[in-house]
Amino acid sequence: MGAFSYQPLSSAHAEAWQELRLEGTHDFPLGFLTTLEEAAAASHEICCAILDGEGLRGVFEEQKLVGFCGYRPGKLSRIEHRGTIGPFFVTRACQGKGAARVLMQGVINEARESGLAQLELYVDTENHRAIAFYEKSGFKRVATHPDSLRIDGQSRDDHFYVLRLHD
Repeated sequence: MGAFSYQPLSSAHAEAWQELRLEGTHDFPLGFLTTLEEAAAASHEICCAILDGEGLRGVFEEQKLVGFCGYRPGKLSRIEHRGTIGPFFVTRACQGKGAARVLMQGVINEARESGLAQLELYVDTENHRAIAFYEKSGFKRVATHPDSLRIDGQSRDDHFYVLRLHD
């Protein structure tokens, strides 16, 4: 196993990102708003456009993309102090090996350096492994959003988490 590194993603990563996205939506559907069918229907051009939107970060083992995280700093003046993250996914082969920690720390460092006051995320109330990771990363649960989304017609609740970076 090589060292993990963090960097922004671009259309140059489209094929590898789409493979990970399909793995994630298949194996961990509670971690994605996108369904497996919706992810599979995305053309290469659509994937490139998503990645060139500057909202995704990746974690690499050597030169191989092994995980990704959505990262969106607030653009409007009233919310420019906040950023949201998600989805957050690391391939099974790299889970528990430090890749997720490198990815999360990269996002947190980038948010701090850009002057954000807080990062926010939503996580399914039954996604216990993700909840433990987010809490270990310093996020605090501040609310529960009932009926946040529906999977196969079944209502799902999300917890809302915040990590304060600056006051």
